[in-house]
Amino acid sequence: MTAVPDFRPFDIRSIRPFVAGALLLGLAACGNTAPNWEPQDMIAAPTQAKVDDRYRAMMDFKALSRDARGKEYAAGPSATVLGAVEESVALCQDQSGQGCKAVRVGLTWVDGLDQDTIQSVMKSYRDTMTAEAYQAARQGNMGAANWLAYHYAVRGENLKEAEKLAKQALQVAPDDPGALDTYGLILYKQERYAEAEEVFIRANKAMPTAEHIAHFADNALAMGKTEMARAAYQRAMQAGPSAVLSQEIQKRLLALDLGGASNGQQAPRQ
Repeated sequence: MTAVPDFRPFDIRSIRPFVAGALLLGLAACGNTAPNWEPQDMIAAPTQAKVDDRYRAMMDFKALSRDARGKEYAAGPSATVLGAVEESVALCQDQSGQGCKAVRVGLTWVDGLDQDTIQSVMKSYRDTMTAEAYQAARQGNMGAANWLAYHYAVRGENLKEAEKLAKQALQVAPDDPGALDTYGLILYKQERYAEAEEVFIRANKAMPTAEHIAHFADNALAMGKTEMARAAYQRAMQAGPSAVLSQEIQKRLLALDLGGASNGQQAPRQ
């Protein structure tokens, strides 16, 4: 539910010190940024929407994990089969579950199967979903085109085809934050960091979800803007990240605290 803004009058003089301090903090954290970036965006209140799922909801894919006590943890929809499985296991781990393991992939129960068989089941789902998305995209479904582009970008494969699909989606909805984030991620994977930064800025101005902010942070880290990346990762943690994304962000922050990833190298990908 969207919150109703409070328009009660207030004395602007009472907040000037806070505004000035916030701007200085943002400038110090962001350093030499792209011209369209506004430092106050980094420390604004977290968005109400946790994740922009519009481009992920083409198929309501579910995965299920269970801990040693028998408690179950469901996840989905997800852009990839593997993502849903990882999410369900991460949810189990985040709630201090012991012996967390995947027990269902989509409609297939995998409890008791060996790891190779589970991987085969996941590949079958992934291939089927990818094929259906490809067919839908060829028929002009831009939601499917964007889903498939994002799927390729996350896996770091078929990036030229992914770029083509993402541009098709942006022709239909040039300001859609999900489509912009997908395109930015593709540019990032191609190491076109300056271009990706501009696209991520547009996506985050429209919808600063935890995922979108984290993608901006990964790109900033790859450009050697470590303090900007740190500030963005911290901001993403305030915006309600998923269990998997939260774990990844915490790893990035720990690496920065330990002095790693400070030489302009690309952030590690899962």
